[in-house]
Amino acid sequence: MSTENFHRRLPIYRVLASLVVIITIVVCSIEQIRYEHWGGDPRVFVHAARLMLRGEDIINYVNPYGLYYVYPPLFAFLYIPFTFLPIDLVIVVWTIISVLLLGWSIAAFYSGMNGGKFLSLDTKSRWVVCFFAVLLSGRFILFHLTGGQSDIVVMAVILLGLVKFSQEKISSGVAIGFAMVIKILATPFAFWFLARRRLAALAGIALGGLIGVLLPALVVGLRTDWLYHRQWFDRIILHSAPGSEQPIDIGNLSMGAQLSRFFLGIPAFEYRGIKYSFTIVQLSPRFILIGSAIFMIGIALAIGFYAFRYQNGAPLVSRWGGYALVFSLIPTFSTWTEIHHLIFLTPAYLYVTHLWYLRLVTDRLFRVLVILSFLFTSLTTKAFLGTFLSRSFTALGFITYGMLFLSAAIFRAAKCMTKSRESELAGHPQIIA
Repeated sequence: MSTENFHRRLPIYRVLASLVVIITIVVCSIEQIRYEHWGGDPRVFVHAARLMLRGEDIINYVNPYGLYYVYPPLFAFLYIPFTFLPIDLVIVVWTIISVLLLGWSIAAFYSGMNGGKFLSLDTKSRWVVCFFAVLLSGRFILFHLTGGQSDIVVMAVILLGLVKFSQEKISSGVAIGFAMVIKILATPFAFWFLARRRLAALAGIALGGLIGVLLPALVVGLRTDWLYHRQWFDRIILHSAPGSEQPIDIGNLSMGAQLSRFFLGIPAFEYRGIKYSFTIVQLSPRFILIGSAIFMIGIALAIGFYAFRYQNGAPLVSRWGGYALVFSLIPTFSTWTEIHHLIFLTPAYLYVTHLWYLRLVTDRLFRVLVILSFLFTSLTTKAFLGTFLSRSFTALGFITYGMLFLSAAIFRAAKCMTKSRESELAGHPQIIA
């Protein structure tokens, strides 16, 4: 489509986009209101916040719908203002906030990547890149909004530090540290700052983490706050460790869970009363612990390698490519990964879509990796394959492999763009001089 035709149809696109956003908010809100167990997270958050106001146990106390609060105490503290509203209104407001924060996150990453204000950038490129990034992440976005999850908030806080605050300095670190206390999934960004040797940012992470840990004490006091954190660590962190005795099914997409499905001799999933297994060979749970730990160390090393290898590259590679890589690796780093956690892939998809659309990377392998990532993560849903095949592919680890394909595409893009830049400099010796 020519630029002229695009601008002529732009008012229609704006109306359609607005309708999609409104319909999404309405449908996802209704879904949470109707299905109390499925759309339970706002109910869990409100319940935990009310318990916190009374100084009661927030970790081991199940809410009226049979759901537990599994977050650090900070998020219950942040949810206290919602305790004064009817739960149905909380769900609607929370869905609206999540959609707005998602839109802001996409705009912030895109504008930062392009070095200008979002609305001042080329209109067609902005619409095309953001549309396809949302399309590639659509499955995770809908799943997240339908469940009323908190990952969009965490992603927005991370981007607030990376994009809006000082670049990789103490203020950025404070935001990252605060995000880590909201949800420990943000931890891989600490590896990034460590690999970049940003001491101020690391100090900021420590400060932000301390603030996040101590804030609930304003309501419950230091002693109860400490008790909350100790219970959370014992029940949630240790209980979800790879190789633990909890059942492993396709709801957990982590590498530890995948190793369990392949090597613990347990059923991978159940369909119509029949349990299916994909055990290759049965090994001890200790192997799962070691294998999962090695994989996590590998993620930290991959982040460190990228930071070191491309530290002198163009900002699009050295900085934004690094951020995209870390976002793509966040879901695989956890010992318990669910489909809504893949919302963190959105900035990574935005990055590779930008490179593809503007033909900054025309490498065939890069494009194949991006396509495979989308096929494995999004098209393995039952809407396309049916329930049995969807569960089978998920149990075989296809979604996990799709996340790794996306990370590989970012590495490939960095290699191609660096090689292209070196060739240009070699052809213009005066630039080097």
